[in-house]
Amino acid sequence: YYLNVPSKYTAGSATPLVLALHSRTANATVILANSQILSWAESMNFIVAGLNGAVYEGASSWNAGNCCTNATTYGENDLLFASTVIDFVSSKYSVDKSRIWAMGHSNGGMMAYRLACDLSDKITAIAVVTGVLVDDTCNPTKPVSTLHIHGNLDPTIPFHGGGKFETPSIFHSVQDMAYKNSCKGNPKESSDAIEERYIWVCANGVETQLVNYQEQSHGWETGYTEEILRFLFAH
Repeated sequence: YYLNVPSKYTAGSATPLVLALHSRTANATVILANSQILSWAESMNFIVAGLNGAVYEGASSWNAGNCCTNATTYGENDLLFASTVIDFVSSKYSVDKSRIWAMGHSNGGMMAYRLACDLSDKITAIAVVTGVLVDDTCNPTKPVSTLHIHGNLDPTIPFHGGGKFETPSIFHSVQDMAYKNSCKGNPKESSDAIEERYIWVCANGVETQLVNYQEQSHGWETGYTEEILRFLFAH
C-alpha cells in the first residue's frame, strides 16, 4: 500500500485517516491520481493510505463479498488487510479513531461497503463511487455514515441493476445500508436535470445518502472528491 502523511501533520494531534480503494484491474496510483486526494490531504491535513488489491492473472481485485474475481475465487482476506493497515498506521501516527474513513471506486466501492459492514468498529464513514453493496452477510456492529455517488449512464454497474456483474439496484442497495444504519422511514428526495438525491437521516448524526448524476457514467468525475470530503468531514 501507499501511505501519504501531509506536511502539516503534528505528532500528538489527532489526524483523520482515509483508506483509498481502487477499481478492479487498477491500483492505488490510479485512484490517487483520478481523485486528486493527495492535494486535498495536504490542504486539509489528513493521512491517506492507498491500498492495492491482490493481483491474479495480471488483474487486481477486492473480495467485497460476491464480487470480484479473482479475489473472491482465492478467498482473499481483504478485511484483515484493511484492518491491519489501520492498526499499523495508527501505531505510527496520531490517527483520530473517530475519523477513520474509506472511499472506493467500483470494486473498491464494493470493498468500502464491506468495511462498513464488517469493520464498523474501526470505520466511521465511507464514500462509494459507482460501486454497490455485495456483502450478503452485512451486519455492522454500529452505524456507519455512507455517501454513494453513481452515474445514471453507468453500463458497468447499472443504476437499476444487472450488467456484467449482475449487481443489485443501486437505490435498493443504498436503502439496505440505510436500514442497517438504523435509519427509519423514507428518504428525503430531490431531483433536477443534473441529479437525483436521496437522504436518510439516522440517529446520532449518522446519515446515508445517494446521489445519482443523470449524465455521468462509471468514472470518477471532477467534483466527486470535494463532495466526498465535505461529507466525510461532516460525519
